Amino acid sequence: MKTHIRHFKHLESHIYPGLSELWNISHPPSEFFAEGTEPAFQLLEKLPERGLAIVGTRNPQPRSVQFATQKILELQGSGLIILSGLARGIDAAAHSAALRASLPTIAIIGAGLDLDYPRENAQLRKNILASGGLIISEFPVGTQAYGSNFLRRNRLIAGWSKATWVVEAANPSGALSTANWAREQNRTCLATPCFPQDSSLTGNQMLLDRDHALAFWGIHSLGAVWLDLATFKTPKASFPLKPMSQRLSPEEKALSMEVGRLMHLHGGAPVQDLFTWASRQGWNPQIFFTTLRSLIKKNHATDRNGIFTLA
Repeated sequence: MKTHIRHFKHLESHIYPGLSELWNISHPPSEFFAEGTEPAFQLLEKLPERGLAIVGTRNPQPRSVQFATQKILELQGSGLIILSGLARGIDAAAHSAALRASLPTIAIIGAGLDLDYPRENAQLRKNILASGGLIISEFPVGTQAYGSNFLRRNRLIAGWSKATWVVEAANPSGALSTANWAREQNRTCLATPCFPQDSSLTGNQMLLDRDHALAFWGIHSLGAVWLDLATFKTPKASFPLKPMSQRLSPEEKALSMEVGRLMHLHGGAPVQDLFTWASRQGWNPQIFFTTLRSLIKKNHATDRNGIFTLA
């Protein structure tokens, strides 16, 4: 289906009465631009009530990516809309997992809609639009990706969602900006708990220590926001992830994690990138290729012209 761009103005909000809640936030935008298919614009009418913002660092640990992906996939059929910022790392993982779970997803970016930023997520952006999602910006066409724009757009990610989940954030972190906007706008904030002295999640722990966020242990934690999710169960027939096989060797598990990390960041894991990673682990070529072939043989990974994904 063909996509197009709509221009929404605050002064003309009476034209779209179903979008009144989008202006009922701290520092509402004077205007915003949305790209998508005609049916996709109806998602805006469900915000913030069904919006879940998922944010985090651009350089996440593989386990954080895997945890976020797993929990988003468990939300399949929940009717939630996943909002994030299309940045690499947790943002990209959230959008990608939403697509796999057949959940609508909205990316709110910090540049004009004509700018493909970041370039590494260009295909992800196309996939979002093709799946019936939206790309949104309050910045006119031609606006470059200035750092201040991203902090500014965070208020929309938080304000247009009923809850914000901080998956992984150090301190300081741009994700904490979104968490602060959620608190200012009386939205629920959740954060993944961390092990003591885990520097990669010091921002999460700060939010929890200051009672600025609830602990996110699993989708049942969202029951504090949406009662229907307190006992929500994903239909087994449509669950997209296979559990990690207990029969995988340590090398196979490690390589599988790296495939998953690259897949959620870039949509796939090129064999050269995997080989470079394996070399850094001290593996010789024989170990690497034997392990890769074994993952394929066990139907844990698939090869598409040198681009690997988890099966």
